[in-house]
Amino acid sequence: MTKFKIIFKQVFFKNIKSPAYIIMIIMPIILLGVVLGIGKLMDQSTEPAKIAVLSQQPAEQAALQQMRGQDYVIDTQIKTQPQAAQALKQEKIDGYLIIQQGNSQYFERKDSRDFDPSGIQNQLNEMNIVTLARQANVPADQIQKLTTPMTVKSVTVQFEAGQQKIDQSNQKQVGEGISLAITVLMFVFIVNYAGIIAQEIATEKGSRIMEIILSSVSATTQFFAKIAAVLALVLTQIVFYILIGVVGYHYLKQQLPLSAILKQVGPNLWTPPVWYAISFLFVGVLLYTVIAAMLGSVVSRMDQVQQAISPLLILSTISYMCGFILTTRSDIGFLKILSYVPLFSQIMLPVRFASGDLTATAATLGLGLAIITLIGLTYLALIIYRMNILVYSDKGVMRSFMRSFAMLKAERQK
Repeated sequence: MTKFKIIFKQVFFKNIKSPAYIIMIIMPIILLGVVLGIGKLMDQSTEPAKIAVLSQQPAEQAALQQMRGQDYVIDTQIKTQPQAAQALKQEKIDGYLIIQQGNSQYFERKDSRDFDPSGIQNQLNEMNIVTLARQANVPADQIQKLTTPMTVKSVTVQFEAGQQKIDQSNQKQVGEGISLAITVLMFVFIVNYAGIIAQEIATEKGSRIMEIILSSVSATTQFFAKIAAVLALVLTQIVFYILIGVVGYHYLKQQLPLSAILKQVGPNLWTPPVWYAISFLFVGVLLYTVIAAMLGSVVSRMDQVQQAISPLLILSTISYMCGFILTTRSDIGFLKILSYVPLFSQIMLPVRFASGDLTATAATLGLGLAIITLIGLTYLALIIYRMNILVYSDKGVMRSFMRSFAMLKAERQK
């Protein structure tokens, strides 16, 4: 276990300090900064309008001065129309509202901030109702009922087999977006960490350091220590992204232009499609990492790494593209079948499940197949790793790989 820890720490701390890993870590911070900047600009563009409100009745004028709203601020120093007109001319206010019985008017410049005076008019009507009700000795609880606004919630329905059902397309779209974002993250992780583990092994092998390492530790311990270190790097990156997301969410939800969007996204962060996507992320990254470690063991030099892992990167790119196709064309039978195949399922199945094209049972079956494949490929990768880790050949990656299978077949026949 001590040797396992030594190798684990060496691989983990070496990569966590590397420029490539640091760039992967800080990119979300840069992205968050850009989003915050855009949100700030949007927030400034929706700054409340500064207005003046005038009435011929002193009591009404005093009540108007006390009004508050999200989209306006009342200048309480302006009390007459000439003062309001002068302030509007000097661009000290965006407009002024004159309240008259049955003929209220709002004056503004062409370049004034947008403002809808109907909100103030509604508040004024409510005040008049309360005043008249009190004069008529209406009980307080009845006045409260009179002034309680009626809310209307819009519900979209759809008809299936003649039955009316509530349309959940909005939640579905949010779930699809979150799941798709996780699959994009998964693709980035696969490409980066497959390269990291393959280069890690090829570097030690090409510099002959591997011979020194294996003189004191078994190939099995080294193999699993490296895989565990890569998994720890993935977890570290995800935890960091979650912390950035939490900080960003709590800040952005206070900005008016983005708050409405975040209100839709927030409740859908912990839905079953998201949990399945996260599960597939870990299984998918591990699956590709194990295969990359196996491929890294058959190379003899660093310049052969890209050639060795190219087929793996092509497979991940194909599955990524097929996942995007499924977001708009979920009726393609070939892609439905392909989505259950491990190495493709980690991206394609979460997309299908989020779009409602797959049941939870079918998604669980796909996840189970991926886990079984991961166990089987880990066993195969370990065998090939032990066979090739100290073998040096100039015959090329493919021939070295085929030779490994020939040796494995020969051993089984003995």
